[in-house]
Amino acid sequence: MDAQRTGKLINYLRSKKGITQKELANLINVSDKAVSKWERGDGCPDVGILPNLAQALGTDVDSLLKGELNEIDNGRRILTEEELKAEIERKQSEGKLEKPEDNTSLLKNPMARIFIYDFKRPSLFSKYELRKIANIFDMLCEKFRNELAANRTDLLGIKLCCVDELTNEEFIRSIPQRTFFYTYDYNNSGFTIEIDPQIGKVLLKQDLKKYPELTQTDSACLKLTYVNQFAHLLQEQIFSNTDKSIPWENFEKPFTKELNTLLPWSAGQNPGEMCVLVSLALTSDICTQMINIQFNYSYFSKLCRKAGFFGKDNPQLESLTDIKARPCENNVLVEFGRFVSDSVKLEPGTLLLSDKEFGTPLNVIIENEIRFGGETVVAGENFGVRIVEVKQEDPVRYDEEHYIALRLGATYISKEDLAQLNEGSVLQLDSQPGKPIAIIQDGKCVARGEVVIIDNMFCVRVVD
Repeated sequence: MDAQRTGKLINYLRSKKGITQKELANLINVSDKAVSKWERGDGCPDVGILPNLAQALGTDVDSLLKGELNEIDNGRRILTEEELKAEIERKQSEGKLEKPEDNTSLLKNPMARIFIYDFKRPSLFSKYELRKIANIFDMLCEKFRNELAANRTDLLGIKLCCVDELTNEEFIRSIPQRTFFYTYDYNNSGFTIEIDPQIGKVLLKQDLKKYPELTQTDSACLKLTYVNQFAHLLQEQIFSNTDKSIPWENFEKPFTKELNTLLPWSAGQNPGEMCVLVSLALTSDICTQMINIQFNYSYFSKLCRKAGFFGKDNPQLESLTDIKARPCENNVLVEFGRFVSDSVKLEPGTLLLSDKEFGTPLNVIIENEIRFGGETVVAGENFGVRIVEVKQEDPVRYDEEHYIALRLGATYISKEDLAQLNEGSVLQLDSQPGKPIAIIQDGKCVARGEVVIIDNMFCVRVVD
């Protein structure tokens, strides 16, 4: 599935039906953020959602998978890529689709994909780290497939579908309200395993049509025969790829007995907290359905990272500068604000609450003046800023010698290019999603922190 083509198709079909992202999300029981993510091309719908999504959009699953629209016009045919592009452009010209007007000429790669960054759904992991997680589950699927094959000829295979980052609430809303749901110390850097009811019944050798009710006995039997084994294999596979600096006991998460294993909403998860979702497709001779493993974000970001899970085969690249080249200091700074530094203690865990509301433009500072307001985007692999506001009169000037600044990133722009900056200009910064941002004191970086949202205000938690 091509995320870009499928996303454009979803956007076109939704606009054609005249419904909002939230209305579509309600029809298929997902969040509007998930729909927005698909339409931006940042991810693909889960395989289990495709039938309902196709029905809501008035198309078929095959069209969504291919990103090609099937039309009925004197016979059924598939639009070519050129025809689909022309149709989308026609809708854009009629004002029925939003047409981006970004000026990307100042980027190192003007063809880089640009999309808005949502600090309420931050990217906690790099593409390399997500690939590492995917590779581990490819190997895990191979092991589990071999064990299944020895006992169940009706189970044809299991494979990885996707690795994604989303909020706990988005995940819980995307699965059935009553399903097989097992918690392994989730709120303490643990994980959960969710098994679709249909494939769960197949594993139990029950006919879902004859026995549609999910019972605690079913859940207990499924856990005893398959889930415990799978959870153990999962933890062993991850631990074997660490440097063993953290003992096995820290990775061996116990099953949380007191929680209902059929009601995901009873798990007591923090709704807005991020998680890593790994989706596997298990195929039997009857159906193909999903097994979802939901990891608390700290499982990988703290436990695994500290144990060297992401350290292997991850070289640190340092760009060298020619000795004759004239160094250029960053002259464009993007900040959440500058604040009085008196009595501010920069210790790990400290929360620095800004006065900038989530959703308002960040300060784009040039020559100590706030010249522009900008929204945070991702440009290629780095953070970027899209100019959305020009400070026409009396820009705020910073002349203070002592201050604390929360800086998203910075870049260097030539004087000629500075003069051309305007609404729609996109600048690539020197920072990356998933990495701590700089905390500046009196012009020097003295600490780093992660951006969080508290009471709808931007805040930075000091991490080092």
